[in-house]
Amino acid sequence: MNLTSFRLALRIARRDALRAKGRSALIVAMVALPVLGVAGADVVYRSAQLNPSERVARTMGTSDALITAYAMGSTVQQRPFADDGVRTVQQRADQSPTPEQLRGATTDPAKLATSLLPPGSVLSTARSGPQASASSREGLLSTATAEADLTGSLWSGKLNVVKGHAPNAPFQLAATQAFLDQSGLSLGDTTTLKGLEKQPYTLTAVVEYPGDLSQVAVIGRPGELIEPLKSVQPPSQDADQQPTSSGSAGSAGSAGSSGAGSSGAGSAASVSSDAPAWLVRLPAGATLDWNKVQELNRYGFTVTSRSVALDPPPRSAVPYDRFIVEFGPTSHSATIVVLVTVAGMALLETVLLAGPAFAVGARRSRRQLALLAAGGGDRSQVGAVVLGSGVVLGAAGAVTGTVLSIGLVAVLRPWIEQTAGSRFGHFNLRPVDLLAVAAVGLVTALLAAVLPAVQAARQDVVLSLNGRATAKPASRRLAVLGVVLVIAGAVTALFGAGSGQSNRLVIGSYDMQTLTVLGGSVTAELGMLACTPLLVSQLGRLGRWLPLSPRIALRDSARYRGRTAPAIAAVMAAVAGAVAVSVYTTSTDAQDKALYRATAPSGAVTLSVMRDSQMVPRLRSAVEQQLPELGQRADISQALYIFCAQCSSVVYFKPTVPTPGGDLYRSSSRVLVGDATALHNLFALHDPAAEAALAAGKAVVFDPTYVKDGKATFALQGALGAPVQPGQTPEPSSREVSVDAVLVDNPADARYGTGLVSPDLVQRLGLVTQPSMSVWLPATVPTAKNQQRAAGAVNQTDPSADLSVERGYQSKSDLVTLALTGFAALVVLGAAGIATGLAAADSRPDQATLAAVGAPPRIRRTLSGLQCGLIAVVGAALGTVCGFVPAVALRRARDLAFYGSSDLHSPISVPWTLILVTVLILPLAAALVAAATTRSRVQLDRRAT
Repeated sequence: MNLTSFRLALRIARRDALRAKGRSALIVAMVALPVLGVAGADVVYRSAQLNPSERVARTMGTSDALITAYAMGSTVQQRPFADDGVRTVQQRADQSPTPEQLRGATTDPAKLATSLLPPGSVLSTARSGPQASASSREGLLSTATAEADLTGSLWSGKLNVVKGHAPNAPFQLAATQAFLDQSGLSLGDTTTLKGLEKQPYTLTAVVEYPGDLSQVAVIGRPGELIEPLKSVQPPSQDADQQPTSSGSAGSAGSAGSSGAGSSGAGSAASVSSDAPAWLVRLPAGATLDWNKVQELNRYGFTVTSRSVALDPPPRSAVPYDRFIVEFGPTSHSATIVVLVTVAGMALLETVLLAGPAFAVGARRSRRQLALLAAGGGDRSQVGAVVLGSGVVLGAAGAVTGTVLSIGLVAVLRPWIEQTAGSRFGHFNLRPVDLLAVAAVGLVTALLAAVLPAVQAARQDVVLSLNGRATAKPASRRLAVLGVVLVIAGAVTALFGAGSGQSNRLVIGSYDMQTLTVLGGSVTAELGMLACTPLLVSQLGRLGRWLPLSPRIALRDSARYRGRTAPAIAAVMAAVAGAVAVSVYTTSTDAQDKALYRATAPSGAVTLSVMRDSQMVPRLRSAVEQQLPELGQRADISQALYIFCAQCSSVVYFKPTVPTPGGDLYRSSSRVLVGDATALHNLFALHDPAAEAALAAGKAVVFDPTYVKDGKATFALQGALGAPVQPGQTPEPSSREVSVDAVLVDNPADARYGTGLVSPDLVQRLGLVTQPSMSVWLPATVPTAKNQQRAAGAVNQTDPSADLSVERGYQSKSDLVTLALTGFAALVVLGAAGIATGLAAADSRPDQATLAAVGAPPRIRRTLSGLQCGLIAVVGAALGTVCGFVPAVALRRARDLAFYGSSDLHSPISVPWTLILVTVLILPLAAALVAAATTRSRVQLDRRAT
């Protein structure tokens, strides 16, 4: 067929599209929707990507460089953007420090940086401070802190003033919108910081970090915030015991800065998390090239230079890249795989739903097509008319979807940025991307029109001119192929689940095992699609035992399988995906619930104290003031073993048999000290015998593993080589003490602790106690708001203390199940409604015949409802069956990956609510909606005679 003939076919297709406006609009909408989604996602993704100049602005504002005192006294290596990676170079034990390292370790970083930079350089502090607690309307709010001089334009792009004026007087603060929203404060209000209550700060500006819009932070003028906070904050209690590890490579003072910080690989130096940093303004004509950056690295500075970032050196000149080896594909590849898969499924749904529309259009135009064939047109020209409809309507849908996507992203840009948590770099439209998406939409419409075009080209000309159509039986070969694919796919998925190939990554974070499971599941679903036409044909045979309306509905659906089977397939594909994810999520959630270990009885309020503090009485009083009617309080301590001066360790129950994995001393087996109230509140136990044993100085134990012959053993574990005072002899590093014990064999109680002893018993054994927790068991569980208020009071008294309410396991699958149910409902109702509307348009002559022979007007409503319900219920039932295959396989693969055993029982929890709604309620709703929206009376058309 030449170009002229195809142009004629396009003209005919355009006229036919204008003639059948409703059907044409439906096809255009079906093509436009996935194009809109994919093109919109592309615009958002491209706009969120920062080009080098935008990333430089996010990192250093309008300055020329950001310099950080990362590891002074050490040599560091970095990438041109320090946020992309920094490492501290390991130094051999026999290697002497270099002059640069000595100078970096002994010189004030600010003075050293000034001396190393070009003369005339101006440094502006860009330092992040400690986490602090600021006063709010309700109490205290945890917030990040930083210092910056925002009066000029130096910070523009990195930290922007969006409302009010920059702090320009003593004790003024700028705050992010998230801080104002959570604190309930507004500009002009004052706030105080914990430890600095005597000095109020006035809020004068709303600022935002373009790379982190959700950041809760306050920013003060240089010298007015960080040092005062550090002077009143207590040092970490473990500071003298735990070495400081190397921090991330993110720049200091850039709370909310963009870019992915990476840990210093192989770092041995101590790196402060609030390392001093400065924005640098160079004198006119001066630059910081890569050689200068490397020179500063030798002193322990990291530098992100504007000139280097915009014109980076080759990788061969970057020592960091020679050391760091990239392993495998990145998560970016995995994201693309997921996006492509989702887009592909959306386009498949479009093909399945638009195909019947083209088929109905071809049948409605069969007389016109027959005249074309009778006038000398060959089969290719007849088929070209139907393909031309695909081109015309596909192009219209692709253009509409692309234009709408651009407009919607532009209109919704503020909401998208706020939801994503970062500003766009710029509104980025990639013509190649958008043309490719539009082309895919056009190809989708063409694919949907291929089968109807082939059928139209093969139609009998004489029968078409007479208005008759022949119904061919469903292909049994296709059905046999479908059965083979179903079996092969199921076997492949189940084999992949137990293959144990979970460590070999193939694409992104997807291993061979996962890909095998997914591939087998998709194969099985395609096989079920191939079986659908024969299944629909067989369902038509059931009509002989049904009343008139269901019989006509079944036989009409079976006769016109070209519109029924794709609609059923579309419903099946959507329901299969929803059921698969829902079964997997529900089963995983059920397993997590079974493994959940409550810390106290349901509804218990627990105040945990991290260290022996004089603030414990005040903490308990604060909780009881904020949460009235808590009931009786149980004060619980833990037993400590003093094995040398200023040395202690927790006392544990020793099991009578080895525990799995050799974990002898578990945190759950520590010896708790309390009275009968502790039995009531912490263990929910009201047992007079246990209370009497506790009062008699016996240990009450809840796990038979720790009791033998009425005795329990305490393990007192010290440490070898512990320091002692001059003239003192250290206690043994390890001791065991046997005590009388009473076993209360109740697994429910054992969840909260191994056992409980009285303070008198601990004192007799020469041990000491340290306050551990206080537990209340109120009649009514405190609300989340009251808990937050009480937690604020606790935090204000002692930041190391923690207040919790045991609310039981919180399911994470409810929202997922709800979203999937909504998605399945949308597709089921949409696909069934589309197919029903097409069936109604396709069967108008039959409806007219029924009306002519005296059928009641309601017959049209009944037929529409039954046809819609048939499509929905068959598709939902098949989709439910298909959805279990990947769900079961992926559950088994997950357990195999976690537990490393192929002999596992992976519990499957069936989401009965989703299945009930999908298989029964949705088809019924679809049938009722179709019946309610169908007109009873029909217009009499020309009937075939």
